[in-house]
Amino acid sequence: MKKRVAFVGDVSKEWMGGLNYFKNLLFAINTAKDEEIEIVVFVGKNTDIEIKKMFSAYAPVIENSLFDRKSLKWYIQKVEQKIFRTNYLLTRFFKKYNIQVVSHASFFGTKGIKTINWIPDFQHIHLPQMFSAKEIKKRDNNFLELIRYSDKIVLSSDDALKDFKAFAPDYTFKASVLQFVSQPDKKYFDIQENEKKRLFEKYNLPDEFYYLPNQFWKHKNHMLAFQSIKLLVDNKVNICLVCTGYLEDYRNSDYIIEIQNFVKYNQLENSIKLLGLVDYEDVFRLIKFSKAVINPSLFEGWSSTVEECKSIGKNMILSDLDVHKEQYPEATFFDRNSSLSLSNVLKDYVKPEESLGDQNLEKR
Repeated sequence: MKKRVAFVGDVSKEWMGGLNYFKNLLFAINTAKDEEIEIVVFVGKNTDIEIKKMFSAYAPVIENSLFDRKSLKWYIQKVEQKIFRTNYLLTRFFKKYNIQVVSHASFFGTKGIKTINWIPDFQHIHLPQMFSAKEIKKRDNNFLELIRYSDKIVLSSDDALKDFKAFAPDYTFKASVLQFVSQPDKKYFDIQENEKKRLFEKYNLPDEFYYLPNQFWKHKNHMLAFQSIKLLVDNKVNICLVCTGYLEDYRNSDYIIEIQNFVKYNQLENSIKLLGLVDYEDVFRLIKFSKAVINPSLFEGWSSTVEECKSIGKNMILSDLDVHKEQYPEATFFDRNSSLSLSNVLKDYVKPEESLGDQNLEKR
């Protein structure tokens, strides 16, 4: 009999990294065509319809309010897990569907059902200034509980594994690295040159621009990139940086206002374009027609932006994180704490020939 493995699709459009992670993971599982396992995805009834469609392309999807945040069932499950370290409600529910393993769900205490859980990164250890003392303590406790009571912990990089070993040295035997790989969407390779004009008119873009598609979270380091652009503009360098992503930071509510004010105060509206969320197809076009894609982040677990660009052979300019060097060693790097370092890279940057796309598509 096949082993039935459950995934819980607890992601949202505000966390595109998590959404892309699950999409690529399920794609890989389907491609492997393992005859011994059968995948089922569980989602809340209030989960966005587009996310449900994404999951349903790879596996059967079952909806239940147990997976809706702040529903009555959700609260009961959380209280049971926190106080009793058990999950009778979830265990009973999963056994109804003959589930033997629950993966990437942040659950434990499901008696008779194995649990594999994913820790994306240990950001709070490296960037404590981005968190309150209460949040740091909460993350420490949650991670330790998850590690202690899970059967297996999945990490996305060797860099994260190094952090895991320092954080929970007694549980190193539980940890494994699973680097996800993005699948190049064939739509990218179908983009025609005549689409360039329509795209540039739609977003009022200059003939040449750099692209930064990160979420607007403070640790993504947009401000350093903006300061770099200002340095160049002040020195009469004609440059444009296009940014897309959800214009909100759940941890720093004033951050978006801060960066918008920076752009306005320094009269950089023509040099820094904040487009917010755009059509998915336009993301491909912006990547395709940009001079380079930039990721200035102060911290990453395993960047979906970097992985997607790597998969199509798109040249990138990356902050000098160890994980970036692990993930895309062919990229151009700069000092993540120096706006001058990035401005120097941009000032002298020559776009390489993009000849890797078809090669990478064949490899994957």
